Amino acid sequence: MSKTNQLYLVVIVLLTMSVVSGGLKTGIESKLPFVFASTASGSTDQSAAGTHLDEAIKALQAGNTTGAEMHMQEADKALQEGAAKMHLDEAMKALRADDTVGAEMHVKAAQDNL
Repeated sequence: MSKTNQLYLVVIVLLTMSVVSGGLKTGIESKLPFVFASTASGSTDQSAAGTHLDEAIKALQAGNTTGAEMHMQEADKALQEGAAKMHLDEAMKALRADDTVGAEMHVKAAQDNL
């Protein structure tokens, strides 16, 4: 068996053992960070948030506050804590106060902080 195949076999065995013993959070990720360094879910969330923020801006510019609020709520679900989420919260407050200019400004700031 070649050294490459042996390495793959060791990785598969270790992963299998860690999954069987209660999930991937058993310390193996510190030994093999390249295996666990996936940004797929984070980038998907960011992408979804960005799409909803884009649609919220379009809705605000069209005068559709109901659509804008719906897209802001969906973006809020996808965002993690941070500057983007803070600006989105402020945009939602502005929209509830009928300040569409302020809402649009904060949605754009949220986009800039993704």
